[in-house]
Amino acid sequence: MHTTTAILHKIFTRQFYIQNIGFFFLIFYLLFGVVDSSNLASYHLGLVRGFLGSYGFFGLVLLLWALYALKCTGFVLKVLQQQGYEFLYSTMGSMNRERRIREWIGIQVSIYLPLLVYAAFATIVACWFREYFKGIIIIVFNLLMCVWPLTLYERKLSQPDVLFFTGSLRRWINRHFTRPPLLFFISELTINYPRRLFSTKLFSVGVLWITFFLMMQGDYFDLRGLQIGVMLCVLLHMQLMVHHRAFDDTYLSFMDNLPVPLLRIYIRQITIYLLLFLPEIIMITANAYAKTTVYGLLTVFATALSLLILFRCILYFPKVSPEKHIRYALLTSFIVLFLVLDSKQWLAVALMQALAALIFFRKYRTYEPYVDPDL
Repeated sequence: MHTTTAILHKIFTRQFYIQNIGFFFLIFYLLFGVVDSSNLASYHLGLVRGFLGSYGFFGLVLLLWALYALKCTGFVLKVLQQQGYEFLYSTMGSMNRERRIREWIGIQVSIYLPLLVYAAFATIVACWFREYFKGIIIIVFNLLMCVWPLTLYERKLSQPDVLFFTGSLRRWINRHFTRPPLLFFISELTINYPRRLFSTKLFSVGVLWITFFLMMQGDYFDLRGLQIGVMLCVLLHMQLMVHHRAFDDTYLSFMDNLPVPLLRIYIRQITIYLLLFLPEIIMITANAYAKTTVYGLLTVFATALSLLILFRCILYFPKVSPEKHIRYALLTSFIVLFLVLDSKQWLAVALMQALAALIFFRKYRTYEPYVDPDL
């Protein structure tokens, strides 16, 4: 019994936090990194009292919590749809209903836990300041967020062929369009993982908005400050890179046997991440075009694209798990940060492009799909 529970939590809970490390990094930065440690308690106390004192703000907070619950629910449903996890249907289906419901609740609570902790803090504050009605709403609302997804999980278990909205969209696109190899992964994200793509882009654009807002408040524009914000945006895209590797391993392994030059494949990889980063490029251009030169903008874009392609190429090393990938990416970002602050951006770009090309051309033909040893 305990072994089954541990395996389920490795599949769902552990992978959820690994794949969303960029998302949680950003949330931690916004909630704790931008505030002086001596004012941290008063900041969060004021934040909770702020949304408890306004029904509009309170409704917005509940909406954000509901969106996070949808993100959790969508992740579980997507895992159940992924190739290689078919055994979950027989494993969960062989349990009696009471045991299965306990397992679903355990999974949902474990991935919803960060909000439960903050909701518990908000409830204590509400009771302390005699906002009992809103405290009850917070408790009931978060209990519902942990319970209502169980209906979808049970439905998916009994109807594994149901793909919900994205299934019909994918069938329609496949009937009417022939996609080039360049768009295979992007269409996979758009059709099968829209929430993951949307959340990544939402928080990436949010980082850029905060960067421009802070510079506007200080009445200055610093290209190096913008590049630091762009580096955070790139780190948020790491979950997409891990998914890109899994997608290539599962669906595109046949392409390795095609007579396609490595240089063409490498250019295709660069173009994929250029297209993925296009919304950020448009936003940066719209906000910074009048404040810097075209050369400055090209420097920012070259730094971002070099980081993206290098982080992707690191995954061609054998036995690079998502955890190791994060460590390598953070170490690389730390080195690039010092070069950027020293105004040696093009040196950083040249080093990253050279290293990415070296890894790609040496490892691509010998690369073997990554298998998690703990599963």
